[in-house]
Amino acid sequence: MLRMDPGSARVAANPKMRGRFDSMTVLGLLIAIGAVVGGHYHTSGSVASLLNLTAFLVVIVGSFGAVLVSTPHYDVLRGLRGFSRIVRPPPERFAVVRDSILELASLARREGLIALEERLEQKDLDPFLARCLGLAVDGSSSEALRDTVETDMELTLSDLRVASRFWENWGSLCPTIGVLGAVLGLIDVMGQLASPGELGKGIATAFVATVYGVGYSNLVCLPASFKLRRQAQREQVRMSMILEGVLGIQSGIAPGVLRTRLSVYVQEQAAA
Repeated sequence: MLRMDPGSARVAANPKMRGRFDSMTVLGLLIAIGAVVGGHYHTSGSVASLLNLTAFLVVIVGSFGAVLVSTPHYDVLRGLRGFSRIVRPPPERFAVVRDSILELASLARREGLIALEERLEQKDLDPFLARCLGLAVDGSSSEALRDTVETDMELTLSDLRVASRFWENWGSLCPTIGVLGAVLGLIDVMGQLASPGELGKGIATAFVATVYGVGYSNLVCLPASFKLRRQAQREQVRMSMILEGVLGIQSGIAPGVLRTRLSVYVQEQAAA
């Protein structure tokens, strides 16, 4: 069976495929963190009281160390790269890809599959579509093409799922490490029982670690995991649409019929 180059299959990991800056991600973080800090300040709390280097080291750095223990190094790299995909997701362009497929289908119907060969080098052509067309132009059977493309899809989607699990695992560890940080802080407070005036301040500092653990988990890690999981679902639909289109081109389906088939994918994602 023909195989695609595994490196070229990683569209998600290719920085050249990054799309526009996702302002919603940053805006969401600012709103969430601002709401927490603002609520604390509104109750006459000091914003400075939430800034604690010891709590940061114990919770954020400590939980990251725990993630390193539980995750293979190559999955850690995928997870960290996944955050850049959240901030700058690659363009999906369902309608644009559909129109490109239909244009190629019309050309292949007029001049044959070999006429598509010179179109494969065009920079504006979707890389995944170009690889699928390359297999079709090279004379792969429909069965071989489907097997190869589905393998490529699984490898690409696996990277996204691994990145999602990385952030999910980090988020699940943070609250527990936060409790650990609070206990360590309380141990320090118990050593200051001879100074009652310092107890309140010490207890407040101890519980900042819990805030860090719960906050980082629910404001950063878990939302990042959810977004990567959703991106994986949409990427699967996009790749399935491309596979369906290339198989249609290969079998000589009329562009009008092919448009009807592909428009189902476009409409479904537009409504999502």
